Amino acid sequence: MTALRDGFRALARNWGLVLLVLAVNLGLALVLALPLATQLERDLAHTGASGSMMYGFDYDWWSAWSEEQEGLPGSFGPDIFGTGFALKNLDLLLRGALPAGLFPSGAEEETPGSGRGGSRASPRVEPLILGAGVLYLLVQIFLTGGLLGVLRAPGGGWTLRGLIHGSGFYFGRLVRVSLLALGLAWIVFALNVPFARWVDEMAREAVSERTALALGLGRHGLLLFVLVLLHAVASYARVIVVREERESAALAFLSSLGFCARNTLAVLGQYGVVLLGAVALLALWVGFDARFAVIGWRSQIVALAGFELFLIGRIALRLGLMGGQLELHRARAGASAPATEDAATPPAGKGGTDRV
Repeated sequence: MTALRDGFRALARNWGLVLLVLAVNLGLALVLALPLATQLERDLAHTGASGSMMYGFDYDWWSAWSEEQEGLPGSFGPDIFGTGFALKNLDLLLRGALPAGLFPSGAEEETPGSGRGGSRASPRVEPLILGAGVLYLLVQIFLTGGLLGVLRAPGGGWTLRGLIHGSGFYFGRLVRVSLLALGLAWIVFALNVPFARWVDEMAREAVSERTALALGLGRHGLLLFVLVLLHAVASYARVIVVREERESAALAFLSSLGFCARNTLAVLGQYGVVLLGAVALLALWVGFDARFAVIGWRSQIVALAGFELFLIGRIALRLGLMGGQLELHRARAGASAPATEDAATPPAGKGGTDRV
């Protein structure tokens, strides 16, 4: 808790990082949102649904319109509004669709008409959206080195030039760490396929509906827990790369695995606190979304501002966790990183050490 508190304090001293990440997120989202908005505006023009869409979601118009769409517009639906996005993203994650549909999945739905033992179909996500997700992933990997470089400096303070410099300096190493993490995630999903089929078969044969439900939720919870563990190991590997100037991603991963094994309760405790914060933030958004009626363009602006504040809170939690991981590693792993004049600028030279 002390390390997590210090991590959020470091973020508070560098609060501009939250706005920077938000701006990057919005910039990437607009690549998809602007073409979709243009088409929606064109197709709604001079229709009765255009008025009703100002005061709510016209499901009948959307149903007829969606059947005619292909590609990106076909992904537009009511489940992306309100809190539906959170459940949809979690479902896609556990099905192996994110990122980029790379992973085999044991959580697919049966295809219509296939019957009990029919073939299974992978969840379909528009390739353009997955492509934007890959671009987003690369941008986040790029920024991670600079963000960690800022948060590791006790005094705070950063410049955009220094952050970009630090991001570029560590980018290659962090890409290798991320590729290792993706490879391990692929193995986790591959092992989950036969396990999920076995558990589903047990659930179908269970005499109690409660037992069947517990088995289904249990296997999803186990997969999510393993992914959280993998995320923790990968995150501390990134911290080690930046704090200790590691050149080898594999050795950083091994060092991270040893650190997480020695400090399992502290590592998972930080995730637990941040998860509770994320749930509380989502609950606040649920309350706002349920009670605030959007009945025109003025209220749409207020709703948009509320959603952006919600995103700022989510980003702050993510960066605060990153700062807390830095502080925990600083407190329990020994030597600190070399001091630099600019918090986001790496030390001169590339002569890092590789030690397990």
